[in-house]
Amino acid sequence: MALTILATGDIHIGKKSSSIKRNAEEGATKYTWNRIIDYAIKNSVDVLALTGDIVDQDNRYFEAIGPLQSGFERLKQSNIAVYMVAGNHDFDVLTQLVDSERYDNVHLLGANGIWEIKMFSKGEEKIQFIGWSFPNRHVSEDPFLKFEMSEINPNITTIGLLHGDVGVADSKYAPIEFNNFMSHPVQAWILGHIHKPQILNNSEPIVYYPGSPHALSAKEYGVHGPILLTIQSQKDIQIEQIPLSPIRYESISVDITDKTDEASVRDAVTSQLFEDAQSKIVELDRVSFLIYDIILTGQHSRIRDLEIWISPIVDDYDQEIDSTGTRIYVRKILFDVQAKVENMQELAQESSPAGVLARTIIALQRGETTDFADNLLKEWKPVRDSIRESGTYQPLRTTERFELEQNKESKQYILKECNRILTELIEQQN
Repeated sequence: MALTILATGDIHIGKKSSSIKRNAEEGATKYTWNRIIDYAIKNSVDVLALTGDIVDQDNRYFEAIGPLQSGFERLKQSNIAVYMVAGNHDFDVLTQLVDSERYDNVHLLGANGIWEIKMFSKGEEKIQFIGWSFPNRHVSEDPFLKFEMSEINPNITTIGLLHGDVGVADSKYAPIEFNNFMSHPVQAWILGHIHKPQILNNSEPIVYYPGSPHALSAKEYGVHGPILLTIQSQKDIQIEQIPLSPIRYESISVDITDKTDEASVRDAVTSQLFEDAQSKIVELDRVSFLIYDIILTGQHSRIRDLEIWISPIVDDYDQEIDSTGTRIYVRKILFDVQAKVENMQELAQESSPAGVLARTIIALQRGETTDFADNLLKEWKPVRDSIRESGTYQPLRTTERFELEQNKESKQYILKECNRILTELIEQQN
């Protein structure tokens, strides 16, 4: 007889998805938590496995306690066990929310950063769960350095639950060396911390980030939901993603070359939006809000007008797909549009302002720079740093990698503005 495990993490009960125009209940992560409980009960899964960051922060205690414990109670009534570990967001509050006396079906593994193993039995079938929980908000060493689990029975299927940062040696969130997964008699490692679903290893052992089951921001694009493990034997573990997130973020590119007036630009954008949504129709049955970032590409001779024509779509566009009831919104318009110039290379030879802009555009597109671009970057950096250091944006990363990312974004912004200004200069000359 097969055993089934519904596994997820990073629910962050207490948070809401960004960029939803309505104050809809589907935007709150507790909505998806209830969906997970509903699915587990309806499909008679044997175990719900949680990989940490179930609650967003300790200041969400009162918001989380109701939905969390209600879910545990419903699972208990349906004879569904829960095995879980704590992450960096709920390292202290999760122990307060889990009442082991009241919910004897719920097991928090690895408290205080000490590895722990517990056995799940159903009839003659058994599974060993091992896990490690965050003892503090920040952990700078690999949890496997303290892994001593000689009591693992190699003849019983073993599932590892762990929250951490795989392959990021300088992480403050339990940096994990990937090869450590291969050194122990564990058939599957289910991980938390990364919100994007990722399969790090397909078998022997399976190493899997299910990702956040509820998409919270535009960085968490695509399908989101828990994974269902069907365990026939140690050698036969099937995994299926169950799309439960009511929110879905996507990004599309729209080429507006030759779209010279407002009507043709709007038609190109809205038509492609709806076509893309229709292409995903089989995946939208449980999706209430489909939220897009639109990247405009191509060449255009009136970039400032283009911005004016298309910007209202962010506030005003609201379309419903009749067959699923999914509403389509636009979160952001990104411009990757080049100035439409007959001969950019020839223009770049001029000493005029237009020539300076053309040289800068060509250089930045090649990954190079110019004196003009360098001066703009120097002027922009103090402004950018003052924004980064403001209380609104704390805490932000200050690593070398982060600085490189910021410089790249700054150059992209300068490139965009150079293209826009160049089209205005050319239009004035004409």
